Amino acid sequence: MKRARVGLILTGLAVIAGCGFKPRGAAELPFKTFYSSVPPASAFGAELRRAMRANGVTLTDRRSDAQARFDLLSELNEREITALSTSGRPREFQLRLRLRWQVKNAQDQDMIPANELVLRRQITVLDVQGVVNPEEEALLYSDMRQDAVRQIVRRLSAIKVPA
Repeated sequence: MKRARVGLILTGLAVIAGCGFKPRGAAELPFKTFYSSVPPASAFGAELRRAMRANGVTLTDRRSDAQARFDLLSELNEREITALSTSGRPREFQLRLRLRWQVKNAQDQDMIPANELVLRRQITVLDVQGVVNPEEEALLYSDMRQDAVRQIVRRLSAIKVPA
């Protein structure tokens, strides 16, 4: 019985190692210095700066010192009713985080032209009054900001810089 368990564990480890699975590590970004125009008090900006530091990039306070310049053109939180109860009260909402952003290099050329990233989450209302739990809503927006930062870092790591 014990040998069968050990054999099963070893077989599972061999399958995982053979399939090429590996934990996601730090992204290899094609720049060493980074400037963000996102205000310091912004939750999205704090998450983006944390991700840059975690990937070994030096953050600068001056735009002219950075190899990559991130500009957040707009950030918008939206909420839309997607379902009503039989009594006509809101039953389900769609939360959206809409970000417009761009990245330029030190010569003010587009590395990533202005584009929009939209993330969505559904939230169901359990209250008979149709009121959304503010803590749950805040948690979902936080999750969307983290997801947006991961997507942006992946896009930044795909930039091809001429030699």
